[in-house]
Amino acid sequence: MPKPKRLVWRIKQKNQKASTSSSKPPPPPSPPWVELPREITADILHRLGAIEILQNAQRVFSTWWKVCHDPIMWRDIDMGSDIDVDIGDDVLDELCRVAVNRSQGQLHKINIEHFGNDYLLKYIAERSSQLRHLRLVTRDEISDGGLAAVAKNFPLLEELHIYLAVISKADIEAIGCSCLQLKSFTLNNIGFRGFRSSYYYVNDEALAIAGNMPELRHLALFGNDLTNEGLCAILDGCPQLESLDLRHCYSIDLEGDLGKRCRQQIKNLKRPRDSTSGYEFRAQICDYSSSNDEYKSGLSEADLSDYIYDYEYDDFDYDDFTNPFSSEYLDEDGFFYFAT
Repeated sequence: MPKPKRLVWRIKQKNQKASTSSSKPPPPPSPPWVELPREITADILHRLGAIEILQNAQRVFSTWWKVCHDPIMWRDIDMGSDIDVDIGDDVLDELCRVAVNRSQGQLHKINIEHFGNDYLLKYIAERSSQLRHLRLVTRDEISDGGLAAVAKNFPLLEELHIYLAVISKADIEAIGCSCLQLKSFTLNNIGFRGFRSSYYYVNDEALAIAGNMPELRHLALFGNDLTNEGLCAILDGCPQLESLDLRHCYSIDLEGDLGKRCRQQIKNLKRPRDSTSGYEFRAQICDYSSSNDEYKSGLSEADLSDYIYDYEYDDFDYDDFTNPFSSEYLDEDGFFYFAT
């Protein structure tokens, strides 16, 4: 008697694969910005600023990583976009050096705000002979002579903008002698009124500019101590000057012939009392006026009474910190200082 047949149930391999694949969802499509042309991606990333790129953006996609290592991305370095982020100066210094290295000598423009020192400036100078635009917003880390030591490394420099820093006459002379293509120079500080450390030196910066920067088209001296003597030297030494910012320069008298000459020679002139609306930093005024003050420009305190008592502060934020008359922010020698 024949044995009964045994029935064996088998699942076909093809069906098994189909069943397995159907249990997994398909991978999500790549975000549309990943497939953008390289130049558009570079433009978008560049708007983030160097700090955000180096700390975060370059790690998001492999394509972004490649774009962020292209030297072209680092021809323009902005180290000021994220100053509100709590990052130490040492970290910012290191990030700046990384950015400069990635430029591979093609750096044209760099902005450094609220950090940096002589060593960083020297590091940039040794690797950036193509630099055309340098902007420094500093405290005291860059010393007198710091710019003079590196000026020879910037033969193509066309614009130099320095804010809230003190540089020496030697710095200005070295820059003028080494940077023969310089067309725009900014040396903006805080406006002082009624106090001069020494009348013999208030025009040093103006005279250095006049004697060494004959090709200037644009000059800003916000809050400078220069007098009419220094201004005359600038007008003589910089005959191609088109714009001149003298806001908060309270030792200058533009009511007579000098004012007329400025209006004739300068297309865009900002006078000492002109509005500071739109100025990117706080327009503080440090007032040391006294009844015995006499000004080298020939103006006494009586002549400047409208400056001292009737100055309008509506064009910038005014609070206890920025009150220029508050003794809370004067040290024991009567000098203004910033609270930290």
